[in-house]
Amino acid sequence: MTNSLLFISIEESFFIILIAILVFGPKKIPDIARGLGEGIRYLKNTKEKIKNEILMQDHQKEQTSISQKESKKKKNIPPYSVKR
Repeated sequence: MTNSLLFISIEESFFIILIAILVFGPKKIPDIARGLGEGIRYLKNTKEKIKNEILMQDHQKEQTSISQKESKKKKNIPPYSVKR
């Protein structure tokens, strides 16, 4: 047995395609495949958007923490003494 997509063999793939043709008919198969392709594309785009949003939030948190650290450093500097 060979390693293939979804752990099914070539024979099993042909059998699934044959059953699909018998159930849906040869005219509806392209529409079904097109719909599946659009669904997969939508999920990929959504995954990328979520990933980018998470990365942006992490970047903003880093920038905020860096600016807070810099402001704390500035607050700890004693003021210049003024001679009277």
